[in-house]
Amino acid sequence: MFIVEVKIKNKHKMFVIFLLCLISLVLAQPPRPCTSPPQWEANVFDGSDQEKSMVRGRLSYDATNHRERILEEVVTISQNNSYDRIALFDSKMEYIYDFNAKNCTRRSLTRPWRDFGIRPDARSYGEAYIGTSILPGLGVLVTLW
Repeated sequence: MFIVEVKIKNKHKMFVIFLLCLISLVLAQPPRPCTSPPQWEANVFDGSDQEKSMVRGRLSYDATNHRERILEEVVTISQNNSYDRIALFDSKMEYIYDFNAKNCTRRSLTRPWRDFGIRPDARSYGEAYIGTSILPGLGVLVTLW
């Protein structure tokens, strides 16, 4: 703890006190999680040097109806496969279309629905830049929860 002694004229004392109170109120506000959109799409990628394989695709996410769709391409040393996976969590069914074999498989969905949103009881771990903050448009400020 430190003490700062400032000699200020009487007419400016109230302004300085007000300014310090305002700054402390702003800094004391706990961050609140934002709400993520219920439907969105993203590119996905996963690679393994040990297995010499790569998976890339497009994820469509729908939190309103609890469903996911992944168009994916699986590349290994010996073969390339492409799939269209649709997971319907309310029906507990998953449909997988294999583009190479030209067939569709239906199976029970055993994994639970995973909500990608920020939980209401989440704690903030701070903020960080992905990229740079030096020039506008070259980085993204993210909040870690």
